[in-house]
Amino acid sequence: MPAIEKCVIYDWKRLWQMVSGIHYETPQDTVREELLNVCSELQAGVLQFKPKSASNIQLAVLLKEKKQEKLLPFTERLQELLNLESAQCWEILCYYLTKEYRGSASLLTQLISTETNMSKLLEDIRHYYSLERMIVLKIVKNVLVFYNVPNHPYHHEYQAVVEKLTLPRLLDSYLNQLDSLINELPPRKLLAGECYHCPDRLTSWSERNARETNEVLHILMLIVEHLPMDQVHIKRLFATIKQHSFGRIQNYLDESNIYHQELIKNLTYSELVLLLKCLDFERPKENAQLIDELHVQVASMHHRPEHGPLLLVWMLLRLRATNDSEDASSLLRCRQLGKRAVDLKCFVQLHGIVTHPMFADDSLLSRIVRKTIYNQLGYLCDLFDGDASCARYEGIYELLCELLSWPQLAKDFCSCEDGGVRSLYNTLLENFPLQFTNLAKLAQALTKAGQGNYVKSQLESLPMLALLYDERQHKLNELGSDEYELLDSVKPFPRIDYTLPAGTSCTAVQHPTGFYMHFRCNVNFFNALHHEINCLLLEKAQLHGDFDSNERIIRVDAGLKYLVLAVQKTKSIDGISAEMVRPTEMCIDLLSKFKSVQCPPVGLLSSCLNVCTALLPLVDEEIFTRVSNLDILPTISNGSLKDFKLYASAVYFESRFLGSVIDNVEKKQQRYEFLLAYLNFLRTYTKLKRKRYLQVELPGLIFLLRDVFPHLHTWHFNSQSEKNRIYFEVLSFICDIFDMLGGNVGDTNTKCEQSQLLLNVCVYSLLNLDNGLILLRFVGVGNAFVQYTMELETNWMQQQPHGLMMLVRLSMRILMQLLCLKSQVYSADTLSPLEALIYTQPKQRDTLRIIPTVCSYMSNIFDRWLPIVSCRLLKRIALEFNMSLLACLDMEADQIRLTFMQKLPDELESDSVKIAILELVEACIAKQPGVTEAFFKVNYGHDHKRSFFAFGKECAPSIGDSIVTYMREFLDALEAEPLTIQQLLPSKIMNIFHSLWKHNLQMLVDELLKLPQFWTKLCSPLFSEPSNQPQVRVYTQLMNIVSIEAYSTGNNQNAELRDVLKKFFERDCFNQWLNYVFDMPKVPAVANCGEELPDWICCLQSFKDLIVILLKKQPNFIAIPDAQFKLLAKKCLTVLVDRAHYLDDMRPFIMLAELYIFLLLRFKHAYTSNGDEEQELMEQLLQLMSRICSCYEDLHVRAKEACLAIITKCAHLYTSLLIRDSSIALRFLNSVVSIICTELQNMEKSVNLDQPGSAETSGKVSTNSLILCLNLLKAVASIFNNDGPGNWDLPFVSVRLFQRLLRCISYTLPLHGKRVLTEQLLDVLIVFAKSNCSVEFLHCDVGEHLWLKMLPPRELLQCRLEFNQKNSSDVWTMEQWWSIYARGIELVNIIYDKHKKCFLQEALQFVGIHEVYLVDSLLLGKQSLEPAAMQLIKAAISLVASLTEHHKEWAQDHSTSLFNIMNAVQGLMCHATSMFHQQRNLKCLLAGRRSQLEILRSVESITIDDEIINACNDLTDIIIYCVKALQKFTPDLLDLLCSSFYEPHKWQPILDVKFGAPKLNEGNLTLTFGMVLNMVSVYVKALNMQNHGFNEAPLNVLPNVENGDVTSGGISSSGLTADTSTRGQRSFTKSLSANSISSAPCPSSELLSNLDGQLCLVALEHLLMLVASQSIYVIRSQELEPRWKQIVRRDISSELLSFHEFVRRKVIVDYRDSRCQWVRRKHGLFRPKQLDDNPKVGPSTQVVRRSTNELRVNVVRRLHLQQQLQPSDSQFEMTRMLSPIGGPSNAQHLEASTPQGAMDIGETPRGHLEHRKRLHANQPAAGELLEEDDNLSIVEVQYFPPTTDTGYCELSQVQLVEEDYLQLMSALFSVIPQSEPARESSSSV
Repeated sequence: MPAIEKCVIYDWKRLWQMVSGIHYETPQDTVREELLNVCSELQAGVLQFKPKSASNIQLAVLLKEKKQEKLLPFTERLQELLNLESAQCWEILCYYLTKEYRGSASLLTQLISTETNMSKLLEDIRHYYSLERMIVLKIVKNVLVFYNVPNHPYHHEYQAVVEKLTLPRLLDSYLNQLDSLINELPPRKLLAGECYHCPDRLTSWSERNARETNEVLHILMLIVEHLPMDQVHIKRLFATIKQHSFGRIQNYLDESNIYHQELIKNLTYSELVLLLKCLDFERPKENAQLIDELHVQVASMHHRPEHGPLLLVWMLLRLRATNDSEDASSLLRCRQLGKRAVDLKCFVQLHGIVTHPMFADDSLLSRIVRKTIYNQLGYLCDLFDGDASCARYEGIYELLCELLSWPQLAKDFCSCEDGGVRSLYNTLLENFPLQFTNLAKLAQALTKAGQGNYVKSQLESLPMLALLYDERQHKLNELGSDEYELLDSVKPFPRIDYTLPAGTSCTAVQHPTGFYMHFRCNVNFFNALHHEINCLLLEKAQLHGDFDSNERIIRVDAGLKYLVLAVQKTKSIDGISAEMVRPTEMCIDLLSKFKSVQCPPVGLLSSCLNVCTALLPLVDEEIFTRVSNLDILPTISNGSLKDFKLYASAVYFESRFLGSVIDNVEKKQQRYEFLLAYLNFLRTYTKLKRKRYLQVELPGLIFLLRDVFPHLHTWHFNSQSEKNRIYFEVLSFICDIFDMLGGNVGDTNTKCEQSQLLLNVCVYSLLNLDNGLILLRFVGVGNAFVQYTMELETNWMQQQPHGLMMLVRLSMRILMQLLCLKSQVYSADTLSPLEALIYTQPKQRDTLRIIPTVCSYMSNIFDRWLPIVSCRLLKRIALEFNMSLLACLDMEADQIRLTFMQKLPDELESDSVKIAILELVEACIAKQPGVTEAFFKVNYGHDHKRSFFAFGKECAPSIGDSIVTYMREFLDALEAEPLTIQQLLPSKIMNIFHSLWKHNLQMLVDELLKLPQFWTKLCSPLFSEPSNQPQVRVYTQLMNIVSIEAYSTGNNQNAELRDVLKKFFERDCFNQWLNYVFDMPKVPAVANCGEELPDWICCLQSFKDLIVILLKKQPNFIAIPDAQFKLLAKKCLTVLVDRAHYLDDMRPFIMLAELYIFLLLRFKHAYTSNGDEEQELMEQLLQLMSRICSCYEDLHVRAKEACLAIITKCAHLYTSLLIRDSSIALRFLNSVVSIICTELQNMEKSVNLDQPGSAETSGKVSTNSLILCLNLLKAVASIFNNDGPGNWDLPFVSVRLFQRLLRCISYTLPLHGKRVLTEQLLDVLIVFAKSNCSVEFLHCDVGEHLWLKMLPPRELLQCRLEFNQKNSSDVWTMEQWWSIYARGIELVNIIYDKHKKCFLQEALQFVGIHEVYLVDSLLLGKQSLEPAAMQLIKAAISLVASLTEHHKEWAQDHSTSLFNIMNAVQGLMCHATSMFHQQRNLKCLLAGRRSQLEILRSVESITIDDEIINACNDLTDIIIYCVKALQKFTPDLLDLLCSSFYEPHKWQPILDVKFGAPKLNEGNLTLTFGMVLNMVSVYVKALNMQNHGFNEAPLNVLPNVENGDVTSGGISSSGLTADTSTRGQRSFTKSLSANSISSAPCPSSELLSNLDGQLCLVALEHLLMLVASQSIYVIRSQELEPRWKQIVRRDISSELLSFHEFVRRKVIVDYRDSRCQWVRRKHGLFRPKQLDDNPKVGPSTQVVRRSTNELRVNVVRRLHLQQQLQPSDSQFEMTRMLSPIGGPSNAQHLEASTPQGAMDIGETPRGHLEHRKRLHANQPAAGELLEEDDNLSIVEVQYFPPTTDTGYCELSQVQLVEEDYLQLMSALFSVIPQSEPARESSSSV
């Protein structure tokens, strides 16, 4: 109760909720305390409400004390309306505003501003006041009803109240109240008509007065039941009742008004029954004085129907209490009273009383009434039924049947064989079957009351059979007066096997209808019923439509109604006797015969159908077949339709006899018995679940939703209860469908397709306006009307089974289901008509106002389920609502909290309601931010004036301002006892926490987050032992909350959460959770997708998410301890392997596999601590792989992907074990082969390569698992190719893996949707091509599979490169094809490099086919230099450079392609060199077409970034490849320098004689000397900018010498001796001056200083070789004019000054002191070994590992050898003169070792250049040159005989360094410009 000051009156409405027992959840002590506190008020009843004149307190003075003077006008009008004294009037107003008012404070101000606006508010308060008065009486009534009921929960508390009040005091008080209410006058102003709406308000006052009077009469009746009245009280009561003539005198009620008629009847019946109860004396003689005193008054009453029962009872009382039966005159007077009672139809009146709604339930009051009347009926039979005359009174059997239909009286009737009303039953037995109807009704009543077995046994052996005497059939022998004996046997029932044997005695009795013989024999009631049905079928032709009054039909109908109940009580078919079979079967005959008449007897037919319904649970197949053949029920003529909308629109639907009988008969009669019988049949058959949806349920549903439910409100009914019952049955049938089919959504078999069709028809029909509007009318009734209807009920404790409140609940339940299933028939973005009505905002014209109405049910006090259903429906609306629920509620935030939040802190409120509210809050968090803000809003600190709590009372609010207060209490309780979270109510609060974090709304509980130890409190359940209770989701939610918070928080924030997690990862706690999470039951997955996931699945998923997030956040946020982390990995793998053997439920296996792969990704090395653990882990992995292989095709795609990732990662982690243990490696490889074969087989099946139309379907197949398989293949190939056994590839070869891969890639290449898979397949082929398996490609017909398939897709060939206007995601673009084409070219290049001439023809075939696209690829750099384009260019030029080694064969086969491609190579080199000088254009090409315009518009200078630097490095690569390709078409430099033959006609000039940088405006650029020399200057400058230094890295290795003096010992491949190394390691800090460098334009210094120095050096070497060859060729050319030759010499001399300066400074020893540029340091000079006389014969050749085409060694070595072996007259005379190399050579073995950095760029692996390090000027790169190359080619070196010279030679065993090459080229370019024209001409001769 609210905390207000001393109450004048109490809040009776809240007290009713607490003590009534409806909710049964109020503590008993609280009930006792509350009731005892108001005992005096309960005793006073309505008299506690004092009239205005009862107090001297003036209202104005009171309001002034309360400081509420503004409310004075309104309160005065309220006081005049209620006629209450001032203090009580003020209390009523305060209670209403604080408890009942649901409007806003601003609306309240408007309501009290004017007289017109006041009217509505005054009427609401008047109604609230009337309810308060009624509740006082209801509480007293409830106490009196249940205080003697031991099983009532508040039995002892009620008893204590009664003991305190005492029944005598209550009796006196309520007699006074009765007198007061009967004599009460309306308020003065109402009588005077001085206020608004006086007639209406006067009527309302009169109605309230009548209801209260009636309730006081009931209380008095209950008191009399426990405490009989004495004579004084009875006389007082009789006098009071007579004052208004048994309630008929009502001055302000209109008898023409139906409701007023009902009120008057209620009063009349209540007063009459109360008097009958008071006069129901067990010992009437003790009250003889009272009888004498009241006799005159009773006897003189008017001749009115309501007096009939009293006259009857008075007659019986006088006969029992006095000697009137002995006195003839007195007896005559008594008989006159009885005759008056019979004339007034007293039994009909009594039957009306016991069937009246006030007394038609099973309450104590109704039992009192029925028992009183039953007693009087027994007295009547005892006194007057000796001659069976009572049976002739009208209505007496109907009254008896009604009384015996209740269990208490039926039990009493069956237990008493003699006396009382038993004589009426005996009369029926004696006259059977003359009184067949009454006997059947009496049997029906007794069966309904639970005495079915007793009455059935009686009816199966009835003692007498009365037959109309027929002298032709009945041969009798007279035995005495009216006594006879049957001489011959008689068959009384034709065609029925029943015979009266001869000798049966009988009695002759004269009846009004004839002379009857009553045979004394056993007869079966069902034989008689059979006979009646036969007679009816025979008489059917004589009947002419008057079926309602036909006696035969009435008799059969009565018998069938009993048969229905008898069959219903039967549990099995054995319980149906032989005599019962024929009547049940003949029901089908009756239906068949009477269905065709014009106006069929619907009562009879409904009884027949009810019999069939009762038989359904016993013999459903036979009954269904027979009823279906009658064609009386709705049907569908075409059951093959698939569209539910056609069925919903009644296509092929026929209502048949049912529809016609409703329209033609029942609507006219306003009774719908056959419709109810059909509904009963339909629901009964549906509950059997025989799944004949198209035959029964679907036609029935269509009929109800098309012809009944939408139109029922327009039909006329004799009884409102029958209308409500039909509504109830229809709504219940819809609920049955939802319950039966709601969980089958998604099934695909035939029956489930039909069930889905039925469900869709139901949902679709109800979502349409016809049915939806009716449904919403029930939902929209509103709490006010529902509660008002309940207020008018007599019994508040028991609802009517088909009452309005039940219909509202059913409608709300159906509406919830509809919103949930709406997606089955409408798309998510489509609003159904029903939803459009629901989601109407208040500003629109909305008469229904569904959402506010649903919200109003929260305050219902009569039904414990209605607020719960209301919350659940609001929750469903909130979830399905795409508009603002706050706008539709039309409530302010404080109103919303008042409606919902006030129930949460109330300890007396039901937990079910609290749970429903919390679920609503959770739903609003997800979808309704407006309502969520209202729920979570903190106090309106600035808005106290708005609050309507401030009405002069210093009252503390009874609720928290928001749900946050409740959540804070939850945290405190959690801290005190963590296991609290396992309870249902706290778990719902945890749902709210979880929803807040899930939707990122933590700021709503920001004040909680700021509390100290928030996370400690919230996470406290994590540190207690987890519960094993099923469906405990709190642990899952806690982990999710922690995961989200850890993910969103910063690394250094939320120290408290880090502490919580550290505690969580402590060993004991973490072990406990590991055991809990990994304890998973092995149960199959539930197929029903609507079911919630089991808790252990959710917990595993949450645990996995938590671990993954923490792994991503560590170590900055928190680091999982190593011991726990390894334990987690170990246990996870163990559980994963165990779970792999149970895959009926794949979900836990998937989660475990994904968790384990995340764990593995954190390990860079094996996490096992010793070899045994490593072996154990590998054994588990092999078990897992074996299990996966055995069921791979059945695995879920996520399971496949995770397992493949695990295998791949473990292969990397445990490489050493796989290489070391061959058995493990073999098992591992076999499993890998099995998996990849399965994947390839699935791929082949899915794409179906033989069918051309398979491309469309194959795109739907997931390729992720195949891609992971391919990655696994790459990993395996990389591991075993390096260190594995030599035959590791046998498993792959045995399954023809390479052929299958090529077959798959040949299919996927042109498919856009398979481009990622294509790239992966190509990568795998590239990896295998690089390995020892490359020879397999020679036998796989690579060209046949790939060459044509690698052609660009057709759509790319039909569009221009510059514009691709198709933006669709499933159409090829150039950028997507580049990477694939590049990989294909790279594959060709690798295979060719591996096998040279063995693959030459296939490579040349590829070039011939792809000539055009290779040219386009080489020239692609002019349009784009994006990464994919750059990769394609490099791949293409690399292939061309490799193929030029066999350019002669190429020219023979494809001369045109050779010419075009080499032209493209020249163009590519021109473009690459020009890009170094066009940085803005380079930036545009790198950015791609979409961003080029912005770069061109920009006026800012281009900044040098990593992208440009990497691009220039890539361009350098391209230049190197271009030079390598061009070198095959220029004279060999060694031949030019050393060869004795010169054949210039074989060559063509490559470089044009032009110098200077290329001009941007030249349209067709050609490769010139100037371009090449300019790039030489660029690379020289780059090397200078980087302070590039040489460390004298050796290019060859000297052999060890056993004898002889060695100047410097043998040098290993790692470097020189210490002395040499020391001398050679020079660093230069001084750069060349600008004046010493060529003036040719160069890129920016920032760019040059960051280029790859080693790459620049390689490019420089190749360019120098090309320039040297071409310059010598040009100078020797006879066709070139001398002027141009002189220009070449001059420009070479000038352009290479920077190069000479670079060599002089960086290469030549002590260049400052040296005067000769030919001086070099010599390493490894030693005395040649002298040969013995008999030298050992050694091989003439030796195979050594060295780099091919290594000019830097060959140029010196070959020059010397050529001169020694074949001395010739060189035509280039300066060669001999200027060469410093001379003298004999030593025959020694030279072994060259080229460092990796100095390798031929063509030999570098793919991707080598992608890992270059950015170099700066202060970071010398020479150290990288010391590494040896591990992949050198094998070349053949010749041996020459040793020299005979005993001295030393300049070339004797010289170790070469890379500086020698640059020094040589510098010397060469120093000589070339000095050659003279005369010598040129002479040499050319």
